[in-house]
Amino acid sequence: MKEQIPRYILLPQRKFIIMFVMFTLCSSLLYNQTTTKIYITDVQKTAENLYSITLNDLIIIKEIKVKKTKIGQREIVNIEFPTYISKRGKAYPQVTILDKNLNDKIIKVITSGKPETVSATTVQPKFKIGKYSPYRRSTSSLKVFASIIFDDVIEIECKIMHGRRGPWISWPSRKDETTGKWVKQVVFKSKEYQKQIEQELLNRYKVGVEEEVEE
Repeated sequence: MKEQIPRYILLPQRKFIIMFVMFTLCSSLLYNQTTTKIYITDVQKTAENLYSITLNDLIIIKEIKVKKTKIGQREIVNIEFPTYISKRGKAYPQVTILDKNLNDKIIKVITSGKPETVSATTVQPKFKIGKYSPYRRSTSSLKVFASIIFDDVIEIECKIMHGRRGPWISWPSRKDETTGKWVKQVVFKSKEYQKQIEQELLNRYKVGVEEEVEE
């Protein structure tokens, strides 16, 4: 004859299981909310296997290369964002996707040619300074290698330069070998949003310069 577990022991166990399930569901919902604030609101094919996308109607990322590989009947699609190649031949990606869901979403939008349908007005992504690495050569106009992380899912490289009119921010671009002109690879549609980001970078740069003078 099996020994029955008293009811007063089972009830707390059931309550614990129910609370655990509810906590897991809430955590999942919160996670999904934090990873869906970046939307691809436009996609354009600019050349063969070359695309540009717009994020939240604010940030345009150009010259995204699409590479397709066939393995049997299956086609694998990979995307490559603008990359800076140094004189020594070292590659420095200018855009890095930090979230697999966003990467998959970008591939889907590019391959289908259809941007996401967003019912509500897209919000400005939260941003923070990621990399911040001062460049110590005093004769160079380049002062800092930096990056901005948007909503913890995408990171865009930039540089703090210093010219005759003071410090300014340089976003990813490349020099056209034919015309000699610089081609922008990241463009902000909202100048106000761009100014917010750049001001945060410049404020940090200013603090760093003042600390060096005090030393």
